[in-house]
Amino acid sequence: MVNLHITRWWIGASLISVLAGFPVSATEPEDELKSATVLSFIRHSEWLQGVATGPITIGVMGRPSIIRVLRTLDGKLANNRVIRIVDAKASADLNSCQVVYVATDNNNEVRQALADLRASHALTIGESDRFLEYGGAVNLLFVDGHISFEVSLVAVDRAGVSISSTLLRYGQVKARPPV
Repeated sequence: MVNLHITRWWIGASLISVLAGFPVSATEPEDELKSATVLSFIRHSEWLQGVATGPITIGVMGRPSIIRVLRTLDGKLANNRVIRIVDAKASADLNSCQVVYVATDNNNEVRQALADLRASHALTIGESDRFLEYGGAVNLLFVDGHISFEVSLVAVDRAGVSISSTLLRYGQVKARPPV
């Protein structure tokens, strides 16, 4: 029981320290929080498919402002791996990425990007209201001025990624559909 409380405290403290380490600009504070949340997901995830060494590549498509903010992660370490940011102009550029951030609320763009990524083993993160419905794994939300997230376990499993249950408890987890 004590170990569980200590683990919770460390996860909470590490999330707070990650969020505190990001300067919040007056123009895009939400993007800064999204970037910190992406880093938390990377640090609390394990890729079960492929090589567990080398850089963790985050492909970003969509809004230029989020691409600029996510570039602050470039060169940081997560699980002893360097993070690389790739500005993807097309979904073909994303095939070698371990994480793909889709920064658009255009449902047609979201649907197409996720359809193109189905065969890859990328953890998909987005911010559209139908992101999980279209097959995305993690959807970032703002609720009452705070960042939150929802996760599709089906999409996470399809990507071959294991996300720490300690992190998942802070969001809304969508369970598997009935078989």
